[in-house]
Amino acid sequence: MAEQPQVAYSVEVIHDCIVRDTPLYNRFRAKEKKRVLFRKKKKLLSTCQSISRMIDPAFVRSLDPERGTFLGKVGWMPSELIIVDQRIREMCRNLFAYPEEYVKKTGIRFGPCPGFEKLSACPLFSPSPEETRKKLDEADIFIALQSRSFVTGPAIPGWQDVLIRKLKHAIEQVNGKGSVTAAFGAGPCKVCYPQPCLGGGKCRMPKERLYALESTGVPVGQLCKDMAFFTENDGWKIKWIKFTGTPRQTPKRWKTTGGLAVRLR
Repeated sequence: MAEQPQVAYSVEVIHDCIVRDTPLYNRFRAKEKKRVLFRKKKKLLSTCQSISRMIDPAFVRSLDPERGTFLGKVGWMPSELIIVDQRIREMCRNLFAYPEEYVKKTGIRFGPCPGFEKLSACPLFSPSPEETRKKLDEADIFIALQSRSFVTGPAIPGWQDVLIRKLKHAIEQVNGKGSVTAAFGAGPCKVCYPQPCLGGGKCRMPKERLYALESTGVPVGQLCKDMAFFTENDGWKIKWIKFTGTPRQTPKRWKTTGGLAVRLR
């Protein structure tokens, strides 16, 4: 009988090792420190009722009912707690098995993320962790949007990008232009869909372009763990996929996470 290939390490292990090696993680290792900062930001958010009302799945779905059907959860956490690290950004270089649909189109079965060094919202064209940290530090809270669980992709590509952009515009209408200091998508940007990305750093809509959280150095797994902690809802947590796009893929279901950094004051 043919021997089954073995996995010597996983994305989750690499991700968690990087997270635990960051000064920010160790500074807030004690949960009470996180709670103190959360209470402080909650008090500040209570003075911005118009923004508070927007941090709600029903409101975000109302911005685009057709695309809103794919939305699962909306919540917030202090933006200071979002970790950013170059090593997470470099994980876009990691090799993995491509989905069969991609293999049929290209004949390539194994390699780094297909957008790496090609698509204009992916590394090396995405902001550096230093730039991202500055944008997060200019904000007070981070509003996270997470999809429902999927087995196959949603019928409307780029649905989450549209919702994030519409939420950004809604917030800035009531809180002032520039109050959203940064907006992040999930996976390769599809703002100009159905037109293909121009690639090579070129963009049809540079002011609307959305960079994936991971592409800027944000460890999404930890962000989702923190969202689970603050909301007391473990449904925020994600499971890392093994053997992506193959019959052996586990888990079969997956979610996407994006969001916005918002300045309240």
